[in-house]
Amino acid sequence: MFQTGFDSSNAFQFKDLTLKVGDNISVQVSTLATANQEQIGVYKMGSKDGTYTVNNQGEINFPRLGSIKVIGLTCLQVRDILKAEWGKYVKDIFIDVQLNGFTVNVFGQVTAGGAKVFKTERATVLDAIAISNGLAQDGKRENVMVIREDSGKRVNYFIDLRDAKMYESPAFQLQQNDIVYVNADNRFYRSMSGRNIRDVVQPLTQTAGFALSIITTILLFAINR
Repeated sequence: MFQTGFDSSNAFQFKDLTLKVGDNISVQVSTLATANQEQIGVYKMGSKDGTYTVNNQGEINFPRLGSIKVIGLTCLQVRDILKAEWGKYVKDIFIDVQLNGFTVNVFGQVTAGGAKVFKTERATVLDAIAISNGLAQDGKRENVMVIREDSGKRVNYFIDLRDAKMYESPAFQLQQNDIVYVNADNRFYRSMSGRNIRDVVQPLTQTAGFALSIITTILLFAINR
């Protein structure tokens, strides 16, 4: 299959991910005022290893500052908030905030699907397929679905890996908890039409931790096309 529209102008620009419920961030703090133990104690309270988790309210409880709404913010924005607020108590403070990786789930026609953990914010659909050892023989490059939870709603994106327009898709850069599904050709689904769908997808749902209804809906849609 030929790829279309690819040239040197297709440089992809990554965006900073925004925080979601359940994300873990690492907050590293240092200061030149090391002799002042009272100042040091301000940011050593709370998380001993500097790791914080976004709770179900989209907040993190920080030492001295209390609960701060961080959902929808980037790590850079959280850093600026902490620097401004902790800076009231600690002189010459330096803060680094990083997302401690994120997980996506890949299934369908890939060689090794399942939960995939990325240590960096910069991960794409191509990275997800690569870490899954590539497409299986029946995988359709022109029909890759990304399912994303956005503001409490499930949004489906379709990506054609043969077309440079994939770089323009909001789903090309992956986000936390995305589902990547590689569709198969019609012959594959016809061979499944007489089988029990639940028996086919149950092992996948147990491994990936997804609701059975999501995968079943995808398979039924493909079979009945």
